[in-house]
Amino acid sequence: MPKPEIMVLIPESTRKARGGSADSPEVDSIAASLPATARAKLEGLREEVLHKSPQGSVRAGGLLPAYRRFQGNMYMSIPDEAWAKRAPGVEVIIASGLRGVVASRDTVPSYALSMAEPTPPFGKMNRWWHDRGLPGILASYLESMQPHIVVDLLSLEYRHSVAGYAAGVKGIDVRTIDFPGMGRASQPLRGERIARILESGTA
Repeated sequence: MPKPEIMVLIPESTRKARGGSADSPEVDSIAASLPATARAKLEGLREEVLHKSPQGSVRAGGLLPAYRRFQGNMYMSIPDEAWAKRAPGVEVIIASGLRGVVASRDTVPSYALSMAEPTPPFGKMNRWWHDRGLPGILASYLESMQPHIVVDLLSLEYRHSVAGYAAGVKGIDVRTIDFPGMGRASQPLRGERIARILESGTA
């Protein structure tokens, strides 16, 4: 798969599809694209979250691609055909309480964690991930992929988890899009913007 020209950063959703395929191979393009040191750091943090999360936080039942796992209002506003017929130069990167960051086609289990919620013993997950270096990991990934443009559609709680990443990338146009004062009502608008980028291949 060619390196994308546009990367879109979006949040996961609290609402997630159940089930998946137990036979599906794990796909983890984020870790595969990281330099060895950053990959080891991300994998270590993921293992810590997996093993310390409250019992039942990660559900059995197999894997789904991330873009199919998440089902919140933002995701419901992205038509299936936008994902299926996406422009080849576009990738979507999702901030995830379980995995830190995942690419849209990367496979994930169903889980109950959220960057926006406090989770024992971590406290608020966005702060936990941020303080353990997720901004640097994301910057390292973007540096390795070298897209022309990053469109940051993260909501406030999720943006905190990677705050500062843009300072770690050079030669990449980072465009932050906000919806002031709209709160959760912005989710359908975020979804519509993502769909337009997927379909058009332009930011």
